[in-house]
Amino acid sequence: MSEEARKNLKKSVENKGEFEKKIKKEASEKEVERLRKTLEEKEKEIKTLKDDISRLRSEFHNFKLALERETNRLVLKQKENMIFKLLDLKEDFERAMNHFSEEASPLIKGVRMIYKKLESILKEEGVEEIVPTVGELFDPFRDEVAETVESDVVEDMSILEVAEKGYKFSGKIIKPPRVIVAMKPKKADSKKENPEDEGGKESKKR
Repeated sequence: MSEEARKNLKKSVENKGEFEKKIKKEASEKEVERLRKTLEEKEKEIKTLKDDISRLRSEFHNFKLALERETNRLVLKQKENMIFKLLDLKEDFERAMNHFSEEASPLIKGVRMIYKKLESILKEEGVEEIVPTVGELFDPFRDEVAETVESDVVEDMSILEVAEKGYKFSGKIIKPPRVIVAMKPKKADSKKENPEDEGGKESKKR
């Protein structure tokens, strides 16, 4: 093999090696770029999943709170209904005891003991009595008018008497007190003409 042929062969081998290196380098760069893009896509997917998880966790928390509020509301409503019925029973006891004689018979003692126990249970459950003060002004947001009585002795719309006490439960009035309210007397019509004046007018016409 001639010297020139050897040189050409050597050059060809070197070129082939450089070409292979170039191909490998390009392939490596493409692979790196592909992996980089894949990594970016995966990071986006992970971020989306994290956002979804965070949103679902927040929605579940809000749902749990709403469910607890609704459950508490229903329980409170049922409790309120039961207490309202017990208040009717308590008032029946009171009406019955108002007709008891002073004789301390075993039956009367037993009834009073049951009444006291019922009263104690209601207090333990947070039931408060509402008894307006006689003489204070009628409160339309609290009281209910049982009757109105004309009076010029006390202030208009002041409470003369408490007909029935009211009750409050859990900060809410479940039974308003019924009160008798004073109202100023209606003034007589002062514009009515004097009969004598009428007579005078008639004589003048004649």
